[in-house]
Amino acid sequence: MRLASAPVTWGVWERTVGRDDLVPPELLLETMRGLGYTATELGPPGYFTPQLLERHEMALVGGFAPLRFEDESAFRDDIEAWLEPVIEILRATDARGPVVLAGSEHDGPHEPPDTAYFDRVNAAVERCRARDVPVVFHHHAGTSVESPIEIEALLAHTDVGICYDTGHALVGGGDPLEVARMCKGRIEHLHLKDVDPSKLALPLDLAWEEGIFCPFGEGAVDFDAVLAELNGYDGWTVLEQDRVAVRVEDLAAVRAVEASNLEMIERRES
Repeated sequence: MRLASAPVTWGVWERTVGRDDLVPPELLLETMRGLGYTATELGPPGYFTPQLLERHEMALVGGFAPLRFEDESAFRDDIEAWLEPVIEILRATDARGPVVLAGSEHDGPHEPPDTAYFDRVNAAVERCRARDVPVVFHHHAGTSVESPIEIEALLAHTDVGICYDTGHALVGGGDPLEVARMCKGRIEHLHLKDVDPSKLALPLDLAWEEGIFCPFGEGAVDFDAVLAELNGYDGWTVLEQDRVAVRVEDLAAVRAVEASNLEMIERRES
């Protein structure tokens, strides 16, 4: 199993790009390296630079690109603001991993994805492929592709590989093992999370703030069953807990949890 970290685990993602108290990128890379990681996902464009990754000998194994597939005008804006910068840095670093497409989060209920939604997904996929950059789609809680029915529709209307996420499978209303079985054969990128079931009833914004993604082994995800189902998967596995507010003074505590998470997964693979 090829293991990687991601800035979102350390509180750096699209929800926090406006904050001025994020862990500085150099310190974060030093922390990842200290845990033994040699690979990471990108985080928001501009946080990690190719030069910084090279200096810390960190391979880039994917870049998250949330796009508003529901609306043509917003989708085109997001192509320029998110997708193009991610494609460019993946190309510039000879990245070993894909663009990780996802829909944008909604407040409250949402409509199921329609034909136009999937047409835009396919357009984004082809844009990546035309630049010789691999691409996957991430089912994601709070978006138009979160539930098993919506994931099934994505599989039927596209040929894109899947970024399977144990945590978002559960938070999106599915059983992680059943979602893994549904996507098997299309999974090309893997995110591992655990989920505190006591927080599943919270509104999504509050759930993020309250730490719905808990230390591995303390939540509702059956890692043994899921990893057994994915036996033979040979892509990158990202240990990823979406955290909203990690400041420098929080770093030691988060590092301790992530060291434990990493140890648990490595122990299961030994």
